[in-house]
Amino acid sequence: MRALATFGTGEGAAARVRTATPDKVRPGLSWLLCGLSERAMTVEPTDPEAADGPTRPVLTSTHLLVPDNAAPVGAASSVAARDHAAVAHAAAHLLYSPAAQPVASLKPMGLAVVSAIEDARVERVLAASYPGVRRWFRPFVPSLPDPADLSFSALMQRLCRLLMDVTLRDDNHWVNKGRDLFEAQAAIDLADIAAFRRLGSLLANDLGQMRVRFNPLQYVVPVAYRDDNSYLWDYGDAAEPPPALALGSQGAAPQPRETTPGDAQAASDEDTELGRYLYPEWDYRLARSRPDWCTVIERLPGWRAEAPLLAGLRQPRLALPRSRRLDRARRLRRQWEGDDIDLNAAIEVMIDRRLDLAPDARFFQRPGSQPGVCSTLVLLDLSASANDPAQDGATVLDLEKRAAALLVGAVAGSGDRIAVHGFCSDTRAAVHYYRLLDAGAAPVDAALGRIAAARARYSTRLGAALRHAGELALRMPGERRALIVVTDGAPSDIDVHDPRYLVDDAREAVLALRRGGLRVQCVALDGRAEPQLRAMFGYRGYRIVLNAAALPAALAHGYGRATLG
Repeated sequence: MRALATFGTGEGAAARVRTATPDKVRPGLSWLLCGLSERAMTVEPTDPEAADGPTRPVLTSTHLLVPDNAAPVGAASSVAARDHAAVAHAAAHLLYSPAAQPVASLKPMGLAVVSAIEDARVERVLAASYPGVRRWFRPFVPSLPDPADLSFSALMQRLCRLLMDVTLRDDNHWVNKGRDLFEAQAAIDLADIAAFRRLGSLLANDLGQMRVRFNPLQYVVPVAYRDDNSYLWDYGDAAEPPPALALGSQGAAPQPRETTPGDAQAASDEDTELGRYLYPEWDYRLARSRPDWCTVIERLPGWRAEAPLLAGLRQPRLALPRSRRLDRARRLRRQWEGDDIDLNAAIEVMIDRRLDLAPDARFFQRPGSQPGVCSTLVLLDLSASANDPAQDGATVLDLEKRAAALLVGAVAGSGDRIAVHGFCSDTRAAVHYYRLLDAGAAPVDAALGRIAAARARYSTRLGAALRHAGELALRMPGERRALIVVTDGAPSDIDVHDPRYLVDDAREAVLALRRGGLRVQCVALDGRAEPQLRAMFGYRGYRIVLNAAALPAALAHGYGRATLG
């Protein structure tokens, strides 16, 4: 008798077949798999001499291929124990997992996380029906990796540990979040496959926000007996799963990443580091500031913009209200009313009376007003979320840069000073602060080029950036000093998991700057962040723009409020 084993699933997957002879079939394991899965299945080993043979079990609709060349995981495990666990795991997939699910929009990292969640789900369902299989799985609970290792493989290993053994604990926020979400959904309905897939996609999205790198050619499923998950997925019309999705390619050497034009441009641009500054950060849980907690790295970026980008910033100027102030040094004479007597006019009145002439009754004087000199710093949020599309093919970052350039053009030549800076953060150890246009500098091509070529990346640690921007703004000359923040949402950073923490820190920074005489305003592009904006800037300290095209007018309005009072 000859049997066929198929590698890969799905209508478009190529059928890779091999011949199995009766002496290679493992009857005991085959009967066990047939009994558990309630279908005709065959268990056989892979060819140990095949150089490109899989190092993980491979499950198809008719066969389970168990590699002979896979080494045991630990002293308590053995090849026989691994094979029993592999059979039970394969039966769980055959019973409770739909085969050849479309990959759809899942990216490679999402595919790996969703597969791991599905592995844990089907084992939990099988153990509920056959409690004895737990003793087959238990010896293969992964060991705890180095706590300092925050790579994708280490995080997945820690998550698999907690999902396999509920008595274990971990101190990583992402791992605990994954365990809590899994257990909550398991308590509701273990059979809801779509809910667990959404859960896995959410966890993968969090890893993307944490900027955890994933190389599918290096990733190894952390549990030794689990298959390569090719049974679960349909890769579409491709003859073979794309390399980025072929999670069964375990242990392959990493491939060098191709250099893209954007990478070459980034490599050619050199930032000039101007200094590093330490700032405190408010911790609401301790009700005090942590001294020297954040490091702000001030840079003069080497970004350069092409001519089309510069041309897009040269648009008609905005009409801005002029700030005027009362000046006691300037006296308006010969007024109908006032708070003092104009002595020269009063003398002329007495002379006219002696000459029997009609005197001029305008013998008062009062203080006059003159244009006030204001200094404003516009702080742009350059976090990765600014790369989100806005409208007409433009991103949020494009609209921020265009609005800032329009405001610069409107203020230039008026006697007021304006500066444009930007920031993003990569944990508290690296809050990147970019000086795009300094106060008093003419908006020449070099400065406008830095604004036009500004890039968005990393996260939004707003409090530290506000403190540094405030220090710079308070040094600017002028009778009124203002700071205008342009952001697309609430603050966040990858080393902070409490959503209130950075909001409270930003509020403390704003209050301290206002006590120092700086007027702080915010223009935001996300209406969902209104509660956080109100907490940080107060009821009259922010303005939300729902239509991104209205951002320049909103920025001008914020400038007017900040400089006119």
